[in-house]
Amino acid sequence: MPQLPDRLTHAEIVCLRLAARGQDPAGISHELGENLETVEKHLSSARRKLMASTTMEAVARALKYGLIE
Repeated sequence: MPQLPDRLTHAEIVCLRLAARGQDPAGISHELGENLETVEKHLSSARRKLMASTTMEAVARALKYGLIE
């Protein structure tokens, strides 16, 4: 059984959910009213915690672990 990742923050989960819907970081930033740098930081942290090379890989792993729907 795969090891579960470190706990994701609410902001990381929200960013991954929007990425799963096809939004790029700029779109996520606009939708959330957050600075682009902040969104990129959340996505980077989520990738690290999920041991993913790309955001789409992080989305796939988050889906697999049931962290996002």
